[in-house]
Amino acid sequence: MGNELLIGDKLRQARLNKNISLDELQQKTKIQKRYLEAIEKGAFDLLPGDYYVRTFLRQYAEVVGEDGEHLIAVFNGETELDATTAVKARQPIETVEGSRMTTHGPAKSRIWLDYLPTILMALIALTILIIVGYLSIQDKKANPIIATPNSVEVQNAATSQSTEEKEVKETTTASEMIESTSSSEEIKMKIAINHVAPRVSEVKVENVEKPVQLDFTGLNDRCWVGVQVDGAYILQYTLAPQEKQSVELPAGVTSVKITFGASSNVQMHLNQELLDFAKDAPELLQKELNLTLAYAQ
Repeated sequence: MGNELLIGDKLRQARLNKNISLDELQQKTKIQKRYLEAIEKGAFDLLPGDYYVRTFLRQYAEVVGEDGEHLIAVFNGETELDATTAVKARQPIETVEGSRMTTHGPAKSRIWLDYLPTILMALIALTILIIVGYLSIQDKKANPIIATPNSVEVQNAATSQSTEEKEVKETTTASEMIESTSSSEEIKMKIAINHVAPRVSEVKVENVEKPVQLDFTGLNDRCWVGVQVDGAYILQYTLAPQEKQSVELPAGVTSVKITFGASSNVQMHLNQELLDFAKDAPELLQKELNLTLAYAQ
């Protein structure tokens, strides 16, 4: 447990030194924020398993510039992490003592500021005199400053405004059509199930989004669930009735083997989509699903 605390603290300090928030780290590593927080606290028991601990440590370390393989070796107990080599936290910026006047000396340019009110008053008075003189000249000429627009100009202005309103409406309609077309062309995830044998089904999932999460829910009775990737279990669990258990697949995995001890007592979702493997299949206690994934581009 001591090594886990040291590893978590070292990664956390490295993240802070690079000014990376947990939300930014989640986007870069594709690791859920709650797992990142657990790693920094040294609570590795909150992660799905040792496989994920090693994978998450490697991904976290790569983003913050640490040696992931060394941290994994420390986690495995193969070596020790020297606490004195931990990344030091950033020191706060020292505040400069004294006022700006004390540090830089009196500013010569401040002297003219004392005369600024007088200058402004003089400018205002000059402006008023100019306006009064201009109005007097216009009165003598007996010509109105603003000419009355004739009927032709008013009609042209109304026509121009009508044309602009029509263009705005046409642009808005075109934008709505483009948005509607884009929405209709969104590619949805497709699931195909082929029962190749009474106890074995082949499941192909196309256009699946990353990351892929499997959710299992217990139904009427207990059911054992096993999930294997590359021949190694990433989940082995016995579900009680109404109990839920989830697992996130490693990034880029395309082949997964899922085994149920009592298939009639479990319900499975893939990325919140129901995978109804029991439909049109014989009801057996033991069931094996060979899952093939094709990710969306």
